[in-house]
Amino acid sequence: MLSSDIIIISNNPEVVLRRATSADAEFANELSIKIMDSVVAVAWNGRFRWESWFKDLEEAIIDDIHMFFIVCVEEENVGYLWMNEEQTTLWITAIVLEKQWQRQGIMGQIINRLIIECKNSGKEAIELGVQQNNQAALDFYYKMGFVKYDTIRSANTNLLRLELKKRKDLSYI
Repeated sequence: MLSSDIIIISNNPEVVLRRATSADAEFANELSIKIMDSVVAVAWNGRFRWESWFKDLEEAIIDDIHMFFIVCVEEENVGYLWMNEEQTTLWITAIVLEKQWQRQGIMGQIINRLIIECKNSGKEAIELGVQQNNQAALDFYYKMGFVKYDTIRSANTNLLRLELKKRKDLSYI
């Protein structure tokens, strides 16, 4: 699944996923703090450990277990997608976009592409976690068809799942 180094995510060839290299770690780390800090600071009651996140992120870029892509628009780095593939499930660790690229349809295009890839590879579901205080993200994922299946109370995180067999109509992609 997603084995290519460059993946066009929709009908717009200007928006692509590019497989990350170790040179992308600094961009991803800086973007993580810039976009996520206010959300995770509240959700984790100030206990979130960025140094642990950075270490995990850098390892994810270079290991064979995770898939880590940079989101590019017209060759400009605007975000990243971090996930790993399990036997029947795709787990999304993070999708992060620069503020000016949020609410532009890119996230929906990425999720729709992942749905197609997962269905083609026989996956049953896509799962992810969203901080409970990130209402915009929760609303987006619910609109895409994800449902809450559990909660991590210590991290104030809702775990969401999209059952792919329930998602039949992909004609709008």
